[in-house]
Amino acid sequence: MSITANIGVKELYEFTLKHNYRTFHGIIGVLFSIASAIGGFLYWDKLTMTNRVLIVIFALTFTVFEPVGCYIKVRKQVKKNFSTPLIYMFDSKGITITQGEQNAQCFWYEVMKVTSTKNLINIYTTPVRAFILPKKDIGQNFNKLKELIDNNAQCRRVDIK
Repeated sequence: MSITANIGVKELYEFTLKHNYRTFHGIIGVLFSIASAIGGFLYWDKLTMTNRVLIVIFALTFTVFEPVGCYIKVRKQVKKNFSTPLIYMFDSKGITITQGEQNAQCFWYEVMKVTSTKNLINIYTTPVRAFILPKKDIGQNFNKLKELIDNNAQCRRVDIK
């Protein structure tokens, strides 16, 4: 089975945000920003101007600055690495990835986990690297892909919806 994946800013940004904010670091960062905002709100009158500025910066760090910075990085990365579509070939041995003249092979035993979001299926080969498959590009091959992954991937977690 072959899937041609067109990874754009929207897809890579969704993957990056999901990956960043569902980790321990991401959760702690958001909690830190929320706690800063609440603390700033409760003690605003008692804070010096310098402390007010710091509280606002802390409150915005993981809720505004980080997502905006992430978006800028994703735009650059898409321009650099995803201007040409990725072609994924799935079979019982694994996944062959082709982009332009380059080829790579990933065997099913190398897959660590498979997750999905509303718009993506992510096939992880390391804790931070994944093949990103937009569901719009999978189309009618969704059930066939799910079956291939269920039957061949030897990973600890498969969560495809």
